Amino acid sequence: MASLSEKNIGNSSLSWLPLDEIDQSCDEIFNSWCSASFLFKELDDSKKTKGLRPPQIGGIFAALGFAKSEEKAAATIVMPTGTGKTETILSIVVAGKFKKTLVIVPSDALREQTKEKFIHLGLLRQLELIDCGTSNPIVATIKHGINNEDELQEILQSNVIISSASALSLFSNQNLSKLTSVCTHLIVDEAHHITAATWARIKSHFENKPIFQFTATPFRSDRTRIGGKIIFNYPLKKAQEDGYFKPIEFHPIREFVEEKSDAAIAKKAIDLLREDIANGFDHIMMARASTIERAKSIFKIYSNEKDLNPVLINSQTKNKKEVLAAIRNREHKIIVCVDMLGEGFDLPQLKISALHDPHKSINIMLQFTGRFTRTTKNVGDAKFIANIANPNMSDSLEELYKEDSDWNSVISDISSRKIQDEREYHEFRSEFSTPSKLLDLGLTPSISSTIYRVSLGQWQPNNFISFGNKHFQIVDSTINDDQDILIFSVKSFLPVGWTSSKELFDESWDLYIAYYNKELNLLFIHSSAKDGLVKRLVKLVAPDASLVQGEYVFRALAGLKRLKLQNVGLNKNKRGLRYSMHTGTEVNDQIPDIEANRATKSNIFGKGYENGELVSIGCSHKGKVWAMDSDSLDKWITWCKNVGKKILDDSINTNEVMKTAMQTEELDKYPDLHPLSIEWPVELLRKNELKVTVLSDTWEEKLIQCELILIDKTNIDNKSMAIGIKTQHGTNLITAKIHKKGEVIFHSTENIKINLGDSIINITDYFNENPPTIFMSDTSVVDGGLRYYPNEKYAYLYEKNNVEDWEWTGVDISIESQTESKIKNSIQYYTIQRLLNHYDIVFDDDGAGEVADIVAIKNIDNRELVIDLFHCKYCTRSNGIAKPGARVDDVYQVAGQAEKSVKWLGDKENLILRLMQRERSRLKNGRTSRIEKGQFEDLVQLAKIARYASFKCGISVVQPAISKRIISDDQLTVLGATAAYIDEISGIKLRVITNI
Repeated sequence: MASLSEKNIGNSSLSWLPLDEIDQSCDEIFNSWCSASFLFKELDDSKKTKGLRPPQIGGIFAALGFAKSEEKAAATIVMPTGTGKTETILSIVVAGKFKKTLVIVPSDALREQTKEKFIHLGLLRQLELIDCGTSNPIVATIKHGINNEDELQEILQSNVIISSASALSLFSNQNLSKLTSVCTHLIVDEAHHITAATWARIKSHFENKPIFQFTATPFRSDRTRIGGKIIFNYPLKKAQEDGYFKPIEFHPIREFVEEKSDAAIAKKAIDLLREDIANGFDHIMMARASTIERAKSIFKIYSNEKDLNPVLINSQTKNKKEVLAAIRNREHKIIVCVDMLGEGFDLPQLKISALHDPHKSINIMLQFTGRFTRTTKNVGDAKFIANIANPNMSDSLEELYKEDSDWNSVISDISSRKIQDEREYHEFRSEFSTPSKLLDLGLTPSISSTIYRVSLGQWQPNNFISFGNKHFQIVDSTINDDQDILIFSVKSFLPVGWTSSKELFDESWDLYIAYYNKELNLLFIHSSAKDGLVKRLVKLVAPDASLVQGEYVFRALAGLKRLKLQNVGLNKNKRGLRYSMHTGTEVNDQIPDIEANRATKSNIFGKGYENGELVSIGCSHKGKVWAMDSDSLDKWITWCKNVGKKILDDSINTNEVMKTAMQTEELDKYPDLHPLSIEWPVELLRKNELKVTVLSDTWEEKLIQCELILIDKTNIDNKSMAIGIKTQHGTNLITAKIHKKGEVIFHSTENIKINLGDSIINITDYFNENPPTIFMSDTSVVDGGLRYYPNEKYAYLYEKNNVEDWEWTGVDISIESQTESKIKNSIQYYTIQRLLNHYDIVFDDDGAGEVADIVAIKNIDNRELVIDLFHCKYCTRSNGIAKPGARVDDVYQVAGQAEKSVKWLGDKENLILRLMQRERSRLKNGRTSRIEKGQFEDLVQLAKIARYASFKCGISVVQPAISKRIISDDQLTVLGATAAYIDEISGIKLRVITNI
């Protein structure tokens, strides 16, 4: 065989290895492939027969068979890392007699590695799969864009062209078209990168040519699809069984103090590395960090291990090539880096992974593990180290990071499920009668629809093709006949606002979805266009359909609890006033006109609770229903079905819906009602409570450790209210004063500020823009200068027979909290003792920022979590004696705490994560654990289970100051209002525990 020849062409090159001293043209080389035979010989160790591995044989046959079929879609071949993917690609090109193949790789390193393989056809000669008449290909590698036409023509004098997508992105459209027009086949390696814009651009030039996509993981973390039909899948489990994957050991650590986690992971990883080296294994350890700054911090821990020669490498490393070469030469036993060393960097000696920052995506994690499981001589099993107490673990990784997780089975099971999901998705796509790219775009339509009644047999979705005209055109479309869904996109040509010329125009893209529900005989039409021609579309696809309009549409508001009407538009029968829009307190005044038919509803928008979740709903008498949200296609369909059922429900009286909605009044003084509790502004609760801090001149606390409390109801004229910010440093006073009707001003003599992450402002300035919420004893809510109250009165009594009476012998009912010293005759301690035998976790959450005084959780077979919140309150002493009675003041505060805690039961997973954070904070400061029963590991596990478990929740007030025997109607009224509020918001029945 002659020596290697190379020729530089600008930023590209040609490389070839002739079989003799005579150079051949690319056409002559192709002819040698056509005339030569390819021996499909399979490896057989028992007979000492050299050949291809089973996954290679399977992949080659599947690809060549697909190439001979009439299918034009891209084909995906799934081969786990280490099963011989590169030799499979070489075999397909030669055996398939591909004249000119473009091979796309994701990185420079993999480009060079693939080039070296193609130059001498890898192991094909060694395995005796090709004979001496089969010439080696001329291989072009594109490292950058091209400078001129001559360079492109020289590059095309090759059999195989290898490039990264980023290099081809520098090609003009004209040059890319010239390149791809000559290429007969496209092969994409590491195809999980394929949906990036540059990849999609390349792929679009091969629409009618064979495309083969190779990957070990045919799915992406961003949920977009790589496209293509999976024609061959060699399961990861099979690769493990056949010995292509080294077994994996998982070594968990449990460090609950975050600041100590890195050191604990490093110690374990170093110990394992030294043990493997002592056992004669040629192993290298990698520490994974999520950012360069994190990598630098972690490297300081490893830098003390001088004999293991640790090295830090990242995108900012200046001598990166030299460092990578040293790593390949095994001069460094410890590597600290961000993510991996890049696709194509294969080093079988990498066997230990210290996951300081675990990946968030199971897809990336599957790719990552494959780098550590490669087989070669003198290596042992792969080992992974992670802190299973890490609260930021992705739910998709939950199965991996269990105490006793068997990564070998878990990884293969996850891989199988993910690949099966892809296959099911492609089956779903195949139900659409026409091919389309729309389903690969991750559609998230706004939740809205215009609704039509359609008789059986009227639905004619194929007629949509006539929808386009000279002003807009249908670009892409697809129909699912089984589920009666039509989806298409439209490109419109709009005049430019700053010129009257018709030569210039803007392009606008819009989405249309039509869904026909056979059971309801309703057609739902979604259009993203502001002036979408919905009626035009309906006339085409359902000619005799009738619009659902008028009062029927407002039935969509039914079933929402504590509905707040934010905007109400009315058509009125008054001269000079046809239409009026009303907000806030104005809405109340319009209800009599609606009831007397002096006004008709035009459009309404509001928010309320449905099935325990806060939802928004808007309705127009013209037939449109919407929500302030966007979601996936299947969620949009589910929403349509729910709205459709209400539309057809003749039992719904839309005027009654208006009457039962929450009413609004502007306050000129605080109402003569007892305030139960106060909560942070909803805008603040939507932020990450761990990132928001409250600070004074002398201290700073996370929002999670701060609590708003009511200090004093009002002054003499009911114009002001005293509010406290309670922390471990004491209570800071803020005054809320009604400045004028409907407007409240907050002020304080103390310099308290709030750090929102991107800005620090005085907390009174923040409250003036975003007032906290005050819960009143009649279930009404005060928000700044507005009070929202239910139209119906909640003046019914809590059922006395449902009140539980406990025996409190030995308990000082004037002592509420057990504190960290565990006061045994306190209310909280006694309550905890009664709960211990009934729950798996009992958590003392007492203190500023609490969810409840006690949170108790029971895990039922990892399928259902029972979460009960207990709010305790003490009995005030009179003349030195704490005696239970019928005082209504003993109810207000504990009832308010119960109402305030409802929000946590709408986000159970976050509730458990909050408990974990509060426990961490305790332990970090060297204080007593909050966990009365169970371990921190149990909370970690419950946080994972909470992602998929069902829930049964409860709220209890524990007030031994109330005597059930003489409980008063005033006490039962407050408890009844609280119970009604909790029931409407969450569907939870309030439990009341008192004295005998």
